[in-house]
Amino acid sequence: MNIRPIRTRDDHDAALKMIDKYWASEESTEDYDYFDVLSILILNYEKENRPIDLPDPIEALKYYMKEDGNPIEELGLVLKDPLLAKNLLDRRTPMTLPIVYELYKKWELPPEAFLKPYDLVSNFEKEEIL
Repeated sequence: MNIRPIRTRDDHDAALKMIDKYWASEESTEDYDYFDVLSILILNYEKENRPIDLPDPIEALKYYMKEDGNPIEELGLVLKDPLLAKNLLDRRTPMTLPIVYELYKKWELPPEAFLKPYDLVSNFEKEEIL
């Protein structure tokens, strides 16, 4: 096995092709060790060269809810307040640390998905919606 640093996009593309054949490697094998080291190299390259911006917190929440099949009523139960759940998804209420904690505790959602600032609906826009 030949492991080398990933410095260029071509190196990265080659590493992604190589890692495919090691996905199913069993732990405590040489193939697994190769997979483990190669995945660390790939992640480090991507972290430095292809940073991913944090998602919009409300869109991230809607995505997680859709993927897990959780309706707004379930979010109301998680937050112990159905109106809070609706206002949060409608961008009338800000994402707070206690809300992020409940989402993490109850649904195991990653807190970092909710860190990016976002705009709330202004008072003027609220009146138009009503």
